[in-house]
Amino acid sequence: MTIHILLLSSLLLSSALTHASVSSDTDAYIAALAHLLEQKTIGDAELVTMLEAAEDGEVVNPISPVRAETSVEHFVANNALEELLEGEIDATRVADWAQKNIKEQNRIRKKRKQVREETKELWKDVSPVLSAGYRHSCAVTIDSSVRCWGDNDDGQASPPSGAFKSVSAGSEHTCGIRPNDTIECWGSNFYGQSTHPSGAFRSISAGDSHTCGVKGDGTVVCWGDNATGQLSAPSGVFRSVSAGKYHTCGVKVDGTVECWGNKVHDQTNVPASALRSVSTVSAGGYHNCALKYDNTVECWGNNLNGQIDAPSGAFRSVSTGFFHSCGMKGDATVECWGDNTFGQSTVPGTIFRSVSAGESQSCGVRMDGTVQCWGDDTYDQSSPPDDLIVLVENNK
Repeated sequence: MTIHILLLSSLLLSSALTHASVSSDTDAYIAALAHLLEQKTIGDAELVTMLEAAEDGEVVNPISPVRAETSVEHFVANNALEELLEGEIDATRVADWAQKNIKEQNRIRKKRKQVREETKELWKDVSPVLSAGYRHSCAVTIDSSVRCWGDNDDGQASPPSGAFKSVSAGSEHTCGIRPNDTIECWGSNFYGQSTHPSGAFRSISAGDSHTCGVKGDGTVVCWGDNATGQLSAPSGVFRSVSAGKYHTCGVKVDGTVECWGNKVHDQTNVPASALRSVSTVSAGGYHNCALKYDNTVECWGNNLNGQIDAPSGAFRSVSTGFFHSCGMKGDATVECWGDNTFGQSTVPGTIFRSVSAGESQSCGVRMDGTVQCWGDDTYDQSSPPDDLIVLVENNK
């Protein structure tokens, strides 16, 4: 079906529709899309993806990673989606929207605010301020600078000066996003993993010898080693991306997961149960774990050490290391599973704001913004500076 994107944009951005009061789930959904377009929260590409997903029976809530309560049956019942895609909605109908019940519009606005509040934790890891890597770890501090500790043979623990809003520690390199959304990488560049592209990025993920990021338009771009196809990102609009050892995974705006690269351990074969309704995914050494919309965790891939045997219960985030995994639970406690050779899965008895699993170490941000790490400390990767205070605002 041909999508007339210019007509969609001009129609949805009209003030009559944007500020319209609505009285049906269909009109509410279209009005919400219009509002988000006006606020530049989503772009044309994301709009197309959302509408195509709706055609396939999935109504994607553009405000949060939680599936919309709007029923697909409403679209089918009055053909509004089909009319929208075909550009058959005329000015008369737009005017009708603008004349409908103000109370209903206020209800939708309140619902939108409620959804944001209820799901904001699911978006927490989009801008991570703590990252445990191979033999080093990094964090964005309270003054927005980056500090790293651990192995520095390739300069991966020597960040450049200046402000950052997120950081990602790989094996022998590290990357971060500046306040202006540009990328900077440091450390090993043997495979070109630190030669980053220009432009604005929403998120960044440093893997073993490659790096991937989500650009401003939602597309994924990767650079560095491509021996197993880990740079060959599929097309489409993504919410997040995670670079593992020799593979990569990402979550599209409709909640589907796609993985590419090395598949020796089935780490790129996403199970059917994790194909949809996923908010975030974390790619580890040879396995992955995904946080689903119902706050449960599902993992797949290599299970030599039990790293994909995720415990039951509700989680707020999940992070995969090389042979272990960790997750933040709803009560702010951390639970880790898998390899525990160095104690990387033995969590200290405290509560945390966030957690990051590295190769053989794990690190968490305490409620007061200080960092605590556990596991292998051969290279001091589990010994953060005593005066380190993390920029916890990014995780609120």
